[in-house]
Amino acid sequence: MRRVVVTGLGVVASIGTGKDEVLRSLRESRSGIECIPEMKELGFRCHVGGRVKGLDVSGIPKRALQSMADVARFAAVAASEAIEDAKLPREALKSDRVAVVVGTSFGGINELAKAEQLLLKHRNPARLGASGVVKVMHSSAAANLAAWLGVRGRSYAICSSFCSGVDSIGHAYELIARGVVDVCLCGTSEESSLRQAWGCLDNWAGMPVSWNDHPERACRPYDEAREGPVLSEGSGILTLEARDHALQRGADPYAEIVGYGSANDGFSMFQPSGEGLTECLRQALAAGERQGVRRIDYINSHGTGTKVHDALEARVIREIFGAPTPLVSSTKALAGHSLGATGAHEAIFTLLMMRHGFVAPTVNLERIAPECEGITHVQTLRELPLDTAMTFNAGLGGSNACLVFRKP
Repeated sequence: MRRVVVTGLGVVASIGTGKDEVLRSLRESRSGIECIPEMKELGFRCHVGGRVKGLDVSGIPKRALQSMADVARFAAVAASEAIEDAKLPREALKSDRVAVVVGTSFGGINELAKAEQLLLKHRNPARLGASGVVKVMHSSAAANLAAWLGVRGRSYAICSSFCSGVDSIGHAYELIARGVVDVCLCGTSEESSLRQAWGCLDNWAGMPVSWNDHPERACRPYDEAREGPVLSEGSGILTLEARDHALQRGADPYAEIVGYGSANDGFSMFQPSGEGLTECLRQALAAGERQGVRRIDYINSHGTGTKVHDALEARVIREIFGAPTPLVSSTKALAGHSLGATGAHEAIFTLLMMRHGFVAPTVNLERIAPECEGITHVQTLRELPLDTAMTFNAGLGGSNACLVFRKP
């Protein structure tokens, strides 16, 4: 098995576009959550969310943009940065030794609504245009990237609810480790599904309603006053390479991936049991131990702000690590829950913290809920070196996935 490193990062998120802006937001606890008037107009009880702002697509050819919905545009901007950050020549991507694995939860879902509206209005399929079908595919972001960049290796999407990001990165890691490819652009992308999935969550009373006038305070993981996740959008793309491939060309890796775990609860579509989360963390830790990792310095947890899952996470972390646990924080309190993109976002946030030696706090964690005690919550910015870190996510349907990183 070959060793695998991360050599490039690209990010489009509510807290910024580009890793430099995102880094500043993490250091300064700058929230990306805002009031969204459309949510109020549509009768939502929750009026807050995270949106991508000022996306610059000038670096993408117009012809390529024609087949891209927002989900693919977000990924294209993030991938451009990840390639440039890795200092990979574009010509090197035109190979069957390069892959693209970019997942999602809902793909170009807004294009479906547009197509339906056009058809109902004009009663003529010819008015739908030729590009709609490739815009709505769940593999749209991956396929558009492969076509635009000339990638001839594997290209597909992984969809595992809110674990899509970690599973996409983990699958890319396995492809490289097993020698199938040398380089992989991987991660996830998600456009706002405000009129679809967001509405369903609001209907479940699954989002906060007490903070509509103070959106930056709405997402409160592990806090007594938590009321649920604040939803957002965006994309995170990582450049992964075989370690020997990266070192031969003089790359400067952010970290090495030393562990990946993925497991399902096998229990319920909605209610987590904790068994899958426990199993996937143990898988990732066991893989890390085989590569010499004996401790974890920091955990970027799923931490959505839900009553049930926050408590379950705290219990699992306590049971696995004992006392004291590694440092724990949730960056969703700043960036929101970007659904399928959240795992890639949080992997990138974690890698930026490892590179720059700090831990962003769980903002809005003012009173730790009794059921969430017993883990080492980070409530203010901590400046310290991080040699190892973990990030994990959980999703509807019982999916769970985890990554472990080590400084190179």
